[in-house]
Amino acid sequence: MKNVLILALALLRKETVCLHRLKSEVGLITGRTDTQPDSHYKRLIRVFDCYAFSSLWLDLLKYVMVLLRLKSEYLLLDGTSWKQGQHWHHYLTLCVEYQGVAIPIFWLNLHKHGTSNFTERKKLLKKAARHFHLPNKILLADREYIGIKWFKLLKASGIPFVIRLRKNTYKAAINQAPGRNYASLQGKVRRSKVPYKALKKDFCLEGMDLTFVLVKNPKPSAEEPVIYLITDLKESALRTAYRYPIRWKIEHCFKHLKSNGFDLEAINLKTEARRTLLMAVVVFSYVLSIHQGLKTYRKVPSRTFANQQTYKVESLFRYGINQIAQKCRLWTDFLRFLIDEISYAKTKYRSPDSIIV
Repeated sequence: MKNVLILALALLRKETVCLHRLKSEVGLITGRTDTQPDSHYKRLIRVFDCYAFSSLWLDLLKYVMVLLRLKSEYLLLDGTSWKQGQHWHHYLTLCVEYQGVAIPIFWLNLHKHGTSNFTERKKLLKKAARHFHLPNKILLADREYIGIKWFKLLKASGIPFVIRLRKNTYKAAINQAPGRNYASLQGKVRRSKVPYKALKKDFCLEGMDLTFVLVKNPKPSAEEPVIYLITDLKESALRTAYRYPIRWKIEHCFKHLKSNGFDLEAINLKTEARRTLLMAVVVFSYVLSIHQGLKTYRKVPSRTFANQQTYKVESLFRYGINQIAQKCRLWTDFLRFLIDEISYAKTKYRSPDSIIV
């Protein structure tokens, strides 16, 4: 466990998953600066040699979820992919949304370029459900995550959904239902002067009662003037329209795990078991950064940009990771920090609808 903590702190301080680059940080963290870097590298490798096929990766996830044991309303699904040499990494990832941040709880490396299929998504959902409470949390996803079998699986699993559609998808089934046809709904939304105009129509698809929602894109110069959604929620069209943009939180998460954070694309471990463990350490470090940042993020000043939008001058993730790097110089500092975090979490309200089983 000491070596795992050293690895996590090195990752937080160096902001990369490349073990060759992390080895130079190990001596500073352990206080053994006279030891050769190659010895530090072997120390990091031992973590994966000893624990790649254990439940350590799951234990790390459950630890950080204890810190976030407040009610989470949304599940977010998306994938991120990159090519390394001749091989593709494609992480199909399931997240929960927590205080405006996407937190990965399960993933599946598809080892391919392109979109996932139903079988792969079913496998991910089935594995995640073994360890986490998913029912009654609303799944938000983009256009590639559709399909009649997929919708039926979600409904059978007790997971409501709001998913974006491509234009004209399920048009025939929508037109067969009583009320305005597809073209009429589309025209009314496009002509509206209301920036976020939303309309809906209930319809039946393969025995499922679903709702088709059209939303006027609030961006005047958007390539797609209308956003099309499908849901099984029984609510107003505007309420559904306001839910969908939360999906973008997972894109921010991928950015922090990759280019703006832990440089995940530099992963250089050969087997999937080792990569899974390293991914868990990355998520462990990411959640610690978010949790630390949330404590005092209100103090971070804001700035108004040329587009008249106001943003914090520093992201929540960046603010949190800097706080930890400043507090924890040695691995013993990091250990005390983790103990304090658990004590802090125990004083907070915990919902009975916790994400942890």
